[in-house]
Amino acid sequence: MSLIISQGRLTAAGTHNKVKLDLISKGWIPTDAAEEQPFDIIIDMGINHKTKKREFQTLQVKSWKTLKTSSRPSGGIEKVSEGGKERNTYWYFDQYIDWIVSVNPKTNNVVYWNREIYQKKMPGQLKKTTPVNFPKNMGVF
Repeated sequence: MSLIISQGRLTAAGTHNKVKLDLISKGWIPTDAAEEQPFDIIIDMGINHKTKKREFQTLQVKSWKTLKTSSRPSGGIEKVSEGGKERNTYWYFDQYIDWIVSVNPKTNNVVYWNREIYQKKMPGQLKKTTPVNFPKNMGVF
């Protein structure tokens, strides 16, 4: 038996699932975003007792090879269809995505960069930037 599937799709699925398992290990319940959202996962962080509002964090998952802080490669033009209009390109920073997440292939660890850190860095810059810890849910009982 065989199924024709791209290695890129398998890598993306593996990375996405490793991130979800890491979030669960930190006490959170990750929810996959709907298609065409600028983020991949959303986390309900609970009620902020100061503002009396529920807070959510958004995460964009990237494989290590395609790690970038924009929706398309810099300067890349991608058509929706042959002869069609160009796809929208945007910075995750401008879309207020809270985290960019990947799996470092050397350590197999899930790494997180928050919005204040990833900003509009190029892929090479981001890989050299020290990741930060995603918070643990202290409300797990």
